[in-house]
Parts: sequence; structure tokens; C-alpha cells
Amino acid sequence: MTRSMDMLEAAIRWTVVSLLAVMVVAIGSQVFARYLFHQSLYWTEELGRHVMVWMIFLASVICVRRGHHLSITLLKERLKPDKQALMQLIGSIILAYFFYMMIVHGWTLTQKTMVQRSSAIHYPMGYVYAALPVSGLLMFIVNLEVLIKSGLEFFRRHKPADVAQPAGTGGEAK
Repeated sequence: MTRSMDMLEAAIRWTVVSLLAVMVVAIGSQVFARYLFHQSLYWTEELGRHVMVWMIFLASVICVRRGHHLSITLLKERLKPDKQALMQLIGSIILAYFFYMMIVHGWTLTQKTMVQRSSAIHYPMGYVYAALPVSGLLMFIVNLEVLIKSGLEFFRRHKPADVAQPAGTGGEAK
């Protein structure tokens, strides 16, 4: 599973790098045309903005997998490792629900905005909003890996042998 997730992350990383290159070329062309020809390219700002939306949402997938997303760690750092594993497990479950909602509502928004056209390039705005369900699905998938790992970590720390037997059940010495 880890190998396929590594391959997915590599594909996303290359996509983000490619989108960054497109954004740099588009915005660079805008600056070049404005200062050299004293005329703006009307479509570059919109393209750069829409590419940046996709770039950020896709890069967020990598952040979720690596655990680099924004989080408040004050409480977690003060807990024992077994409680930290439990918090990680609960957090992953909550994130899975959030990513599910991104998929469902992002898909609805994407469908509704397919009739709206962008102002400069005139492509459906649904293509921009599709970043929500696509990244939501990818984040859901990588979060499943995190969920499984944190679940294994939590249950590894709570083996049945670690649990003390109550008095009167044969666990005490005679």
C-alpha cells in the first residue's frame, strides 16, 4: 500500500510542479507583454489564478499525507504516546468525514458552475471548482493510509497482554 501511495504522491508532486511552471509562464508573459509592448495579455491573470487554485488543493493532498497541515499540537504534545495515537486516530476519522463532505458538496458545486463561463478565457468555471471534489477524493485516499497507520499504532500500544486482569479472575499469585 505504501508503494502505491508513494507513486500517487510523486504523480501529484509532478503535477503541482507542472502547474507552477504554467503559472510562472503565464504571469511572466503578462509582465513581459506589459513592460515591453505596453499592452496586457487579458487572459494570463485569470489563468494564473485558476492554476493556483488547483496547485494549492493538490499540494494539500501531500500535506495531509505527511502530516504537515495546520494543526494545534499543544494538547497532543502533553499527552502520553498511547493517548497521542488515539488523538491521531480520532483526528483522521474527523478528517475523513470532512474530505467526504468536500467530495459531495464540491461535486454539486462543480456541476452547478459548468454553465458559468470564465470572464477572459470563456471555459466553464466548473473546471476550476472541480479542484474541490478531486482534491477531496485524493485527500480522502491518503487520509485512509494515515488512518490505518494510526489505528495500527494505537492498537499496537493496547495489546491484550498489556491490560491488567481484575482481581479474582486467576491473574493474582497464590
